[in-house]
Amino acid sequence: MPTNVLAVKFPLEIDDETGSLLVYSMSELQSVVEQNIKMVLLTNPGERLFNNDFGVGLKRYLFLQEREVVNGIPGDNRFPPLRQYIKTQLENYMPYITVEDMQISSAQTLLSVKFKYYINNSLTAFEFDLTIDDIS
Repeated sequence: MPTNVLAVKFPLEIDDETGSLLVYSMSELQSVVEQNIKMVLLTNPGERLFNNDFGVGLKRYLFLQEREVVNGIPGDNRFPPLRQYIKTQLENYMPYITVEDMQISSAQTLLSVKFKYYINNSLTAFEFDLTIDDIS
């Protein structure tokens, strides 16, 4: 097992040689950040114990019309405008990244979120791209 363990890999897997959980080391920081972004985007609000505000619940937006994804549903605080909701969640739960150039596209049973991000104000930009559909 690496000496500088950063996080456990998800989904959980057992290392055949050591019998311990597979983990990310410090050299795999980008992978850990991407795993954490996916957790924020895919976790439904109220799903995380002791923190009901955590998560975007991206799959809930899957069957909404594009204008509802972009503008939210007036009078329904469960569906705020998606772009701002994602930015707010990432700012609150992942303050060590800076997000830029977010693109959201919605078509029938597909929803795609793409953006550029920087880790700890580094000069290196990373691309994040997540597309979900009604069967994923």
